[in-house]
Amino acid sequence: MWDKVRKALYKACEIMELLMVAAVICGIVVAVITLWPELLHYWNNRMSEGAFLKYLDAVFNVVIGIEFMKMLCRPNSANIIEVLIFLIARHMIVQTTTPLEDLLSVASIGILFFFRRFMLMTKPNKKQRVPNIFGAMRVAQSEEFREAVIKAEQQTAGECAERQEPIADGKQEEEKED
Repeated sequence: MWDKVRKALYKACEIMELLMVAAVICGIVVAVITLWPELLHYWNNRMSEGAFLKYLDAVFNVVIGIEFMKMLCRPNSANIIEVLIFLIARHMIVQTTTPLEDLLSVASIGILFFFRRFMLMTKPNKKQRVPNIFGAMRVAQSEEFREAVIKAEQQTAGECAERQEPIADGKQEEEKED
């Protein structure tokens, strides 16, 4: 019985979420329509201080609304991170901020890009996975890996000696000068 109640509640939540998407779409359409008067206002006052920032604020509102709609339609970690990146960028660009706030905003965006790049890597079937970073570090520290690196370095040095090319550390160049 509780399973049926949970399923019904989940279905109701999905319907409410779709209604919110419709409300966001209406808001985006209104915001896009109001961009044209903002553009005309910016064009007429383009020499005044802050006119471009006011127009940019309106554009960012539309972009953030679109990203929010995408997040509601397909809620996944990548869409949430995109919305956060746009919100932080809007805060940093449009509003007057202190250097410390700018530094924190840049660091936040960098961290979000790190998570998007390294923690949300996708497989060909588009399922998200977390890469095994510590496993790669463990392999790099293993004895087999070290032996393979030493063997590769020895082969490279042997090939250089056969072609009589200078080795990267420059010892042969010093011998020629003497």
